[in-house]
Amino acid sequence: MNQYIENKPTADVLMSSMRSIGYSFEAAVADIIDNSISVKANFIEIRFPVAPSELFVAVCDNGSGMSESELFDAMKYGSAMKRENRSEDDLGRFGLGLKAASLSQCRKLTVVSKKDGVISACIWNLDVVEATKDWTMIECSQEEIQKIRFIDFLEDKESGTIVLWENFDVISKSSGNVYAELIDYQEITAKYLSLIFHRFLNKTGKDKLTIKVNNYILKGMDPFLENHKKTDARRPFQLPIKDSAGIERMVTVQPYVLPFQKDLTNEDKKLSGGIENYRSKQGFYIYRNERLIVWGTWFGRHRDELTKYARIKVDIPNTLDDIWGIDIKKQSAKIPSSIKQRLTHAVDEAMDIAVRKQTYRGRIKKIDDKIDYIWQIKENRGKTEYVINRDSLIFELIRNKVDDEVWSYIDSVLEEIERSIPFQQIYIDMAKHNVDDTVDEERLAEVADKARILISLTLKVSGDTREQVIDRIMQSEPFSKYPDLRNKLMEE
Repeated sequence: MNQYIENKPTADVLMSSMRSIGYSFEAAVADIIDNSISVKANFIEIRFPVAPSELFVAVCDNGSGMSESELFDAMKYGSAMKRENRSEDDLGRFGLGLKAASLSQCRKLTVVSKKDGVISACIWNLDVVEATKDWTMIECSQEEIQKIRFIDFLEDKESGTIVLWENFDVISKSSGNVYAELIDYQEITAKYLSLIFHRFLNKTGKDKLTIKVNNYILKGMDPFLENHKKTDARRPFQLPIKDSAGIERMVTVQPYVLPFQKDLTNEDKKLSGGIENYRSKQGFYIYRNERLIVWGTWFGRHRDELTKYARIKVDIPNTLDDIWGIDIKKQSAKIPSSIKQRLTHAVDEAMDIAVRKQTYRGRIKKIDDKIDYIWQIKENRGKTEYVINRDSLIFELIRNKVDDEVWSYIDSVLEEIERSIPFQQIYIDMAKHNVDDTVDEERLAEVADKARILISLTLKVSGDTREQVIDRIMQSEPFSKYPDLRNKLMEE
């Protein structure tokens, strides 16, 4: 007969493993702020060191705070409160964020909380856990609580919490200069939080959230430039989707087509996330309870001329976390197949507007409709333009190997190549017959190798036969210029 036996995890091993879960510094801070927002805090102060002798980071809030028993549970790996009393506006999920996020950056986590006039404090110190080989947490006496850094923050608050990080061993091992790294992280974190929580920061009245980083009050970004007169905000709509319990929930979608870069002021550029991201961060912006989770991705949708200025706001409730694959760090999500097609249609609707905003809609000259040309020749208001065909098969060599952000930078480089063609010099050299258009064996070998790579990539993702793949490749430049290459590839 089977019997039940207890098999507890080894404390120091599990806690050390959880430290490597993959939090960035700024994402770890954001996870702590999620907890503050979930307990109705409207003021959060993040304190970074101002001198090399004091190495710490503290997140202080004026939320509802925790009693001694609530704090004890919150410090537990897999908090029962998160599972049993989770509200629909809760930004947490697994009951692990406070511990996993904090200890991914430091070895000592102190949490002080005030509720009903009573202050409680507990400490996770990895040195103690490793020494005892057990889940040994420190419960602070009232005398020790008064010695904790920034305890004065709670003096004039009815309730609130302080999360204090100390002993930054990860930073120490990687750079050796903890103070300098924390100063750098201060700026990085401020910018990150201004984007992640921009909808909270930009509210007015009692719903407004104030986040202060040392003496600087954060201003929320506006990735959709909603107040810009040339932003085209499309009509929002809702998509019903069932959660894991079969209950129908609503996902709200709103497409935006942003202005041209020439129409942006310096302030617009800052609000949108920086001009370096204006083109690279187009795509879906996924929000969970108004908190930004994932942004600047098309989730595999082909990037083209029509996606240059489009951003799609998608609001999902926390009841769909498992359906959307929200991870513990709240840094990734997947579009469920059940609504991906409908979301794609929403994008296409927005793109109909985007295409009308393009600077040209010219006719493409094609000598042979069967050939996939690298260069497209477009007629635009009586003028000829030469544009690199991003849909050309040759670009699959790159597109299949990079993410959306990298591809957007490549696209920007291609634009500059298009706009920097030395037409006059080419004309002179052609007239003098100085252009070398000979094809040597080395060039043939290069083209053949590119074809082989494309064949290998295409066979992995398509159900076509090798012959069908080769025929397709041979209809694309540069391969179409070398008809003898087909027989060589078939023989291989």
